[in-house]
Amino acid sequence: MNDCRVVVIELPAGKRSVADTLIQVDMQLESLLSFDGETLVVLPENFACCSRDNHDYEILSRSWNSAIDSLGKLARKHDVYLVAGTLPEYEEGRFYITSAVFDKSGRLIAKYRKINLFKALVGGVLYDEGSFYTPGTETVTFTVGHVRVGIAICFDLRFPEIFAKLRQQGADIIIVPAAFTRRTGLKHWHVLLKARAIENQLYVVGAGLNGTSQDGYECYGHSLIIDPDGNVVTEALEINDFQIIEHKIDLELKLNIRKCMPLTAKL
Repeated sequence: MNDCRVVVIELPAGKRSVADTLIQVDMQLESLLSFDGETLVVLPENFACCSRDNHDYEILSRSWNSAIDSLGKLARKHDVYLVAGTLPEYEEGRFYITSAVFDKSGRLIAKYRKINLFKALVGGVLYDEGSFYTPGTETVTFTVGHVRVGIAICFDLRFPEIFAKLRQQGADIIIVPAAFTRRTGLKHWHVLLKARAIENQLYVVGAGLNGTSQDGYECYGHSLIIDPDGNVVTEALEINDFQIIEHKIDLELKLNIRKCMPLTAKL
């Protein structure tokens, strides 16, 4: 049962307009081969703007409505479900790191606001998303054909309870748009994604930015898809450019793994 494929479009870190970014995303989608089932496309966190300056995100948040319109049109053009990485969203005096989800008709069907905001000292540089953003409060799932999809964003990866809750909500796949720093990515990206896949017996999809932004934000890249047994089934190359990976989801594999090792069964 593999009537759904996941496509990750990895992008280089930088400051671009949403319009310019989507021209590149559109070109990547044009290269996809036809597929009889449903296609879920995932973009990374901060796909249009990766910056150390919160003012850049404040400016970008003002174009939320036009960005949502353009992203919806892109999903409709290519007949795909689209998870638009993250965009800064402003509502009632607060900013959120928000992942917007579109169906094949271009309709906005879900939004997830990042719950765990990044705060760490990395290579002597302090990162503190909470100084500007407000954390979300609710986990989110949506359906693509017969497949249930959950969303976590970047730093959420370090909080296994989020993933456990998404499994309880029926997720077959959990997608993780991210802008992991290169330093932390080298140490933790693969390990954490594999752990979340193995402990929840589902597919985990990491969609990362690569390269270095104009103001020195170093991103790890290495977008990848991990199956419910913890195997990396595909991974992006280590290049600072636009690139694409894809994999067909096998729900039978997930069901067999859970049958052979029923982690949620009561003893």
